[in-house]
Amino acid sequence: MGRNLTKLVFLVFFLRLLISSSCGESFNSDETRVCISKRGRFLPYESDGETPMPSSLEFKDLNLCKVFHGKTCCSASTLHSASLALENLATYGEATKDCLDFFELLECSICQPDVGIQSEPLRICASFCDRVFEACSDAYFSRNASNQDLVPCGASEGTIICGKASKWESNGTAFCYALGFTVQTAGDLTEEPCYGSKSSLEPVVETVIKTETFAWFQDLQKLVREMTLVQQISWVVTLFLIGTTVFNRRRYQQQIQAMIERDARRLMGNMNGNA
Repeated sequence: MGRNLTKLVFLVFFLRLLISSSCGESFNSDETRVCISKRGRFLPYESDGETPMPSSLEFKDLNLCKVFHGKTCCSASTLHSASLALENLATYGEATKDCLDFFELLECSICQPDVGIQSEPLRICASFCDRVFEACSDAYFSRNASNQDLVPCGASEGTIICGKASKWESNGTAFCYALGFTVQTAGDLTEEPCYGSKSSLEPVVETVIKTETFAWFQDLQKLVREMTLVQQISWVVTLFLIGTTVFNRRRYQQQIQAMIERDARRLMGNMNGNA
């Protein structure tokens, strides 16, 4: 009983700590590095000259480029054309799930925080272009009548003839160029790394995991703060009883297993003795 009371007191203490605790920022921003608008197919950043920040609610409502919501130079207006392109790729382009995922990562390249603050133009790694092309080779694209860029079918009123990506282009590099991107090949050495390499995307994935974990913790904090003291204690007691039940059931199963093994050894001993 004393041990159970100690556990209960600890849980109540943890609950109060949860309510009062505060977490630090998810990211350590370098204030000397600011967003620099890119030329070409991209609209200027609304945050040009400012440090990358967590995405706005309007940006999040697009349900696009989630991997960069934690820290980015992009806003909702930056991704209007990308949102439309992905919608048409899914609706008219007959794209697979892999194609949609890779094409979204390609369109979201402008939102990668390291891309946003680099002074050099955005360059896509040729190896990543190959992966996008492989995933989307059977999806349908057409030429934009205004600039002749390749776009998903239905993405522009000026698009008439639709064909599979593999019919328009023969490899990933040509495919990315046709979409309006600049490509960095293996022999093209520049100071800034290209987008789409393993090293450029892995830190983003790790950041997303940490951010989602932090968001879950914040949601839990909010839920607990909104409870009355009676509800908080009731919640802790419920968790305690569930934990105790699970623990006791596991211990009971272990005792049964030990009993079976003991009886089996005794039976084997008797059989050997009779032999």
